[in-house]
Amino acid sequence: METCKSPRKVLNAAHALATACLKARSKFSRKDFTDAQLFACLVLREHQKKSYRGLVALLEDVPDWCRDIGLKKVPDHNTLCRAFHRLVKPGVIETMLDLSVRTARQAHRRRKKKSPGQRPARGVGLEHVRIASREPVF
Repeated sequence: METCKSPRKVLNAAHALATACLKARSKFSRKDFTDAQLFACLVLREHQKKSYRGLVALLEDVPDWCRDIGLKKVPDHNTLCRAFHRLVKPGVIETMLDLSVRTARQAHRRRKKKSPGQRPARGVGLEHVRIASREPVF
């Protein structure tokens, strides 16, 4: 499985995943930020090991990242904290994890079909990926 050290790529990948998994906000919300945008910010927070205020400062320093995911302004630290408690629930995260594993497997199969003579690099295969909530590790 591949990992990424680029915060911008992590932010964009998280936004794409959340856009595919999360439903639209209620008709009563202010619509300043979508759930996908807030989720992408929360993933970036974890990736960079920042506090909510640290994430706000980071996003203010790099407006290009905000434009990548369609943010017109940087969310307040309280907004991010509330979004964390609303979005990071077992059902939501499990759905996103399932989709990301499915997408990675499809990408792996496409790469395999394009280069039938080449063997994948060691550790790239996804056959060792376990979803903790489904398979016990004994």
